[in-house]
Amino acid sequence: METIKKDILNYLNNKSFMDGNTQLNDNDSLTQNGIMDSIGLIELMDYICEKYSIEIPEDMLTPENFDSLQGITDLIVKLTE
Repeated sequence: METIKKDILNYLNNKSFMDGNTQLNDNDSLTQNGIMDSIGLIELMDYICEKYSIEIPEDMLTPENFDSLQGITDLIVKLTE
């Protein structure tokens, strides 16, 4: 699970969605903190699908699953089990 979190953080840093000095807690809102916008979210979903060889069901495209590092990690874990 920690590997997934680090991977997502690296993705966010590499895509310039956040400053390298930004402190992001597991449950911080990516949208409310200005780290992610709607286009960034689509790019992140594409990255997750490709990186983890998964498809994200439409009913799992919810703010709870994509607005925090913990939500994204939990979703990936659930879909890769």
